[in-house]
Amino acid sequence: MSLSKSAIIAATFAFGLGALVAGGGISHASTKAERSAISKECSSKADAEKLHGKERRAFRSKCKREAAKKG
Repeated sequence: MSLSKSAIIAATFAFGLGALVAGGGISHASTKAERSAISKECSSKADAEKLHGKERRAFRSKCKREAAKKG
């Protein structure tokens, strides 16, 4: 019985991805919720500083980057 290289690669990928998901390596829902909370917090800070347009986008981007580094 001979398997092609692409079949072996596909099987290896499927096994690895399944193990990653089953092992809790991917927790999409919690990550999405955390990103949403950070985004809302940064938006509130931008509102408090009455920022609009390019300044607001730059502020929020920097705020979210800093929050991701901390947590």
